[in-house]
Amino acid sequence: MNTKALGIKTMIEYKNKIPSIDDYWPLFLSTGWNESYKTDSATIEKAISNSTFAVSAYSNGKLVGFARAVSDKVMYAAIYDVMVLPEFRHMKIGSTLVSNITQQCKEVGVFSVHLFAANGTEPFYNHLGFKARPPNMPGMRYDENA
Repeated sequence: MNTKALGIKTMIEYKNKIPSIDDYWPLFLSTGWNESYKTDSATIEKAISNSTFAVSAYSNGKLVGFARAVSDKVMYAAIYDVMVLPEFRHMKIGSTLVSNITQQCKEVGVFSVHLFAANGTEPFYNHLGFKARPPNMPGMRYDENA
């Protein structure tokens, strides 16, 4: 069900924290990424618990979006796992997640924020200030002057 198509205004609450694996696992599975990873919830729980920064989006208590970053809190941070449940896409949740996690990095003084993204998602991240790096330097880097 697409809540936007039905004209239902959905209130989204953002929390700068790692969700429980019980909340996270269904969201993770909705991405289809586990078709490649072929892992279990315990492994994913360990991975996300080692994140430096995180932001979770909730609608009526249900986790509908998430983003995280790993960082040395000085020079570098890398954003991973930006995800939004399919029925909640096109509601600016992804943009808010990326802006929030980028801001968390900047607030502690990180000056080089990188992003790992799937092919074809470049336009989405470009409008948030990320630019593709040259072919010999894969990935994207945040440029606040973009």
